[in-house]
Amino acid sequence: MISKTRINHHKKSGKFNLTYRNTWLLWCCQIINIASLSLAISSWMLAILALCLCWQALLINVKFNNKEKTLFSPILLTTFALSGCVAIAITASSLGVLLSMVHLLAFAYSLKAFEIKQRKDFYQLILLGLFLLASSLIFKQSLVFSIFIILALILNLVSLQQVFSPNKSLWASTKTVTLLLLQSSLLAIVLFVIFPRLSPFWQVPNAKSAQTGLSDEVSPGDIANLALSSDLAFRVDFKGSKIPRYSQLYWRAMTLEQYDGRKWFRTKTNKKNNLSKQPFKPLITGESIDYDVIVEPNYQFWLFGLTVATTTDPSLVLKQDYTIQSRNVLSQISHYKLKSYLQAPLEPIISDESKQRNLTINLGSNPRLEKLALTLKQKFPNPVDRSKAVLTFFREEQYFYTLKPPLLINNSLDQFFFDTKAGFCVHYASTYAYLMRAAGIPARVVTGYLGGEYNASSVPNSSQLTPQGGHLSVYQYDAHAWAEIWLAGIGWQRVDPTAAVDPQRVESGWSNALLAQQSLLNNDFVGLYQLKNIAWLNALRLQLDALDYQWTRWVLGYSNQQQYDLLTRWFGNNMPWKTGAIVLLSLIIMMILITLIYRINFKKLRRKKVSPWLQYYQQTLEKLTKKGLIKPMNMTPSCFAQQVALKFPKLSKDFFELTKNFECLSYQNLSISEQEILLVRLHNNYLKIKSNLD
Repeated sequence: MISKTRINHHKKSGKFNLTYRNTWLLWCCQIINIASLSLAISSWMLAILALCLCWQALLINVKFNNKEKTLFSPILLTTFALSGCVAIAITASSLGVLLSMVHLLAFAYSLKAFEIKQRKDFYQLILLGLFLLASSLIFKQSLVFSIFIILALILNLVSLQQVFSPNKSLWASTKTVTLLLLQSSLLAIVLFVIFPRLSPFWQVPNAKSAQTGLSDEVSPGDIANLALSSDLAFRVDFKGSKIPRYSQLYWRAMTLEQYDGRKWFRTKTNKKNNLSKQPFKPLITGESIDYDVIVEPNYQFWLFGLTVATTTDPSLVLKQDYTIQSRNVLSQISHYKLKSYLQAPLEPIISDESKQRNLTINLGSNPRLEKLALTLKQKFPNPVDRSKAVLTFFREEQYFYTLKPPLLINNSLDQFFFDTKAGFCVHYASTYAYLMRAAGIPARVVTGYLGGEYNASSVPNSSQLTPQGGHLSVYQYDAHAWAEIWLAGIGWQRVDPTAAVDPQRVESGWSNALLAQQSLLNNDFVGLYQLKNIAWLNALRLQLDALDYQWTRWVLGYSNQQQYDLLTRWFGNNMPWKTGAIVLLSLIIMMILITLIYRINFKKLRRKKVSPWLQYYQQTLEKLTKKGLIKPMNMTPSCFAQQVALKFPKLSKDFFELTKNFECLSYQNLSISEQEILLVRLHNNYLKIKSNLD
């Protein structure tokens, strides 16, 4: 190991050097800071960053082990930096502005660690690390991840504090930093609750690769790929009312009415988030249910609701196809309220344009299905009977529901229906809708989510058998597609062909076979299937989900409206001046508390910094001062001992011994055992002097 003299030798040379411990601590901070963005950074960039960290570790090992060989070359570093920047520039078009900026920030952060020559370089590296942590919150803000960021922040601040107090232990520095953060968090909480929530002065650019969830174009197999993801899509709170049956939880996202022979997509009038002059008002009848939805950021416009949904939220737009859109891209966690009428009809009177659009097929694209449709039309004059005949065919023939369907040539529905007979929800919904159109019945495909996981962990004395209270968590693997057919006198009616092939999927969720298949396909070490089949792990998962839901609801989802409602309940109407008074009063109280805590603990903190032998010596001087003998500041302890001998001869022997022991403890390099022996002697000298003076 290198000596302390060499490690701390920077005063004479004028060069800033970190100690061995602080250097490795800073390296660990870099790993954690970069790891916070690992989900947003491309794999090739992660490989480059890992290479930089390994290079830094080798340099640290060489520096602090007196090795003469050099592993650092400024020319090599410059070449490496330019190559990385070129790679980021080349991939910028596919990454988008936001992710390109994040890649550049992480790359600059890893390179900056190679040139810590002055104190300002170290400060810049710390600031870059803190900015990196803050940037990671753009992409993920869950409770567990937020706790991870707080712990990473503490570690970064400990690294900074260690530079100012290198002799302080890591545990002592951690306690100091944690205490300071706790003190500042009190004021932060007050400001978070009361301070007006202003809109940002800038807009974070969208990330192209950040778009998640459903697409506005769907072909057979698309949703099967999405079903491999266990990411959260949105949560629903029914406000304590009874939750509808699982088979009623069809969360509508998009209505796909156009089919080009390979894929389904939305009509042009519904693609854009344009505002019609007269807002759409659906026909509503029957009982209604109110619920709140908290949707995760997916960088898209569409929202999710049970049909028929209505809202008074001005930030939402109801479309003619019964879908709901946000006026802004969902770049952050969003909260909205809906009222749904599950028994209300959908478009009982259809326009000629809509009817023709939903009867259109590409003639000749699936000739065998078209031939079957003509047969069904002749055999079953009633449209309802035609629909039932197709569902019966799915139910009685050897069709399979699978997440890994065979590949189809040009997404051929003929090939699926007559040959492979294995598919996911989109296969069955697409084939059914195509058959209905070919048989003269207007039909379309709807995408969204089905069901959700009921979690009553946050509700005391709740029962899973009576879903009331708690919340629903809807994940990406709940993505689903179904069909709708238009019937005269009824309107659009939902028909889910999946129910004919795999009834359990519609009635209660995924079967064990599908869960096992998902776990196998996504290669998760601990997947959904394993968690749900281990009781205590599943219970823990639900508890964490309940905590994360409360975090999302009250912290991440704390909107302007929620703040206004909360402050209105607390202070009533006409509250701006009251809010200002509360903020001012909170600031004053916080300053008073911090001052009191500082004053109360000042002596205690000061004594902690003073060695025990210095405390004994100072207490002895205080007692001599009371007797009229004051030690001058510029007088050495030995000279002062002579003055004590002249004025207090009885104390001469004990005070000389106390002074000798004090000087040995203060200025000699003693072992711990030697310090303990001398400290006991000094303590005895102090007691004798004290008894004589008292």
